[in-house]
Amino acid sequence: MRTDIYVNTITGDIVLKNQNSLEEYLFEWIEETDLQLTAQIILPSNFDIKQLYTIGVQIKIPYTPIYKPIKIRFGRDFGGGNIRIVINPTDNSEWFEVHTRLFGLQDKILYASQLIMVSQDYYLIQINKGVAYLWSNAISDMVNINANIQNRNLLLQCVPSNNYRYPTSGVGLIKYLHANLSHSGLAEKLQTEFKDDKVEIINAAFNSYSGDLELDLDFSEADAGV
Repeated sequence: MRTDIYVNTITGDIVLKNQNSLEEYLFEWIEETDLQLTAQIILPSNFDIKQLYTIGVQIKIPYTPIYKPIKIRFGRDFGGGNIRIVINPTDNSEWFEVHTRLFGLQDKILYASQLIMVSQDYYLIQINKGVAYLWSNAISDMVNINANIQNRNLLLQCVPSNNYRYPTSGVGLIKYLHANLSHSGLAEKLQTEFKDDKVEIINAAFNSYSGDLELDLDFSEADAGV
């Protein structure tokens, strides 16, 4: 069967899938002072601290409309209230300033109200040279799907044109709005366009209740060439 990149045929957007499989850890705000917000991330006792410096950890931060910088600490929970704090090696404190590199890759202090500019709610946090960098957790990739039905929908929607920005093939179904299959040339157009795509139309009919064009298609020739 033919495959293709998944496209939302209603909006025309390419559909992306988040491939991030990192485990999520608990994030919690601690305190708001006049100058900053403080927060902490709780990690399990067996957590490898090296991960903070390599792939980072995934967290969820609720929308926080407060224009103040953030300092964060990391604690490993050994149970019974015994939480051991990870020390910042650059100043021997327990705090890490939260930065981002969103704006032209320039290093910027991140304010809580700016979190929404990085991601809606899920984030990836990594330590580098004593600073906690916050990124979107999304690792996006395109999705491949069995494309016969998608190709059918796109072929029906596309209006052919000789303009390089637009498709050179397609039925352009919108041009036949309220048309009759028998007297509008639509039947011939359907046969021609789908034949060029190596798809045979066995039957075509308008559903007068739903307003849909119902097609019975044979994809065997198209699939045989894959």
